[in-house]
Amino acid sequence: MTCVAPANDHTYFAKKEHLFPCLQDDSGIPTEQFLSACQGLADFVGFMGTAFAPVKSDIAGNVTKVRTRWLKDPIGQDTLQKLIDSDLKDNGGKLGIATEGLLWLKRGLEFMLLMLIFMVRDYRKDKASTESLVSVINGAYEGSLKRHHGFISKQVFKVVIHAAPYRKTILKAVAEGREGMDDICIGHIEEHLDNFKINVKTLVDYYVAKGLDTPDPNPQQ
Repeated sequence: MTCVAPANDHTYFAKKEHLFPCLQDDSGIPTEQFLSACQGLADFVGFMGTAFAPVKSDIAGNVTKVRTRWLKDPIGQDTLQKLIDSDLKDNGGKLGIATEGLLWLKRGLEFMLLMLIFMVRDYRKDKASTESLVSVINGAYEGSLKRHHGFISKQVFKVVIHAAPYRKTILKAVAEGREGMDDICIGHIEEHLDNFKINVKTLVDYYVAKGLDTPDPNPQQ
């Protein structure tokens, strides 16, 4: 595939360490760059305010679980597929700490991916209609994490959703504090989504193929 190069204008999603790896054929998902991009997403969630601290903590915590496993054998687990297979082997075919952490990280990524897709979509469609991200985040939750959550988690997330910041607040953070960069930031997020989608789909498909997760009955992407 042809990969999108980082954009020239310096914004949060133009930084190399925040970009998901460009996947080549069937070579696997490079573990180190994938985890770097995931940590970047966790830090991005921090822009959304204190109400989203549990979401940031969840993503970052699962990144740590996977990274801890990877650091035990960086060469032998240089792709996520190798890491998953190794962790399963060490745990008798069952989910270990790393593979369970990666399972929930994957689910969190599905949520974040939809949120960014919907945010870009609404901005492109009619950016003047609303600055609210409540419907964007609610739609992303409905299409991803909700089916994995129990009653209490769903109620907690309702509170989180209604504490969503305005889009302009998020885009100013993506612009690293600069004004008048909304169009550029949306463009950079849009470029970021290409590899993000492919990484998530590849990981989702691998978990399903291994019998470690069930396919989404109503895929949103």
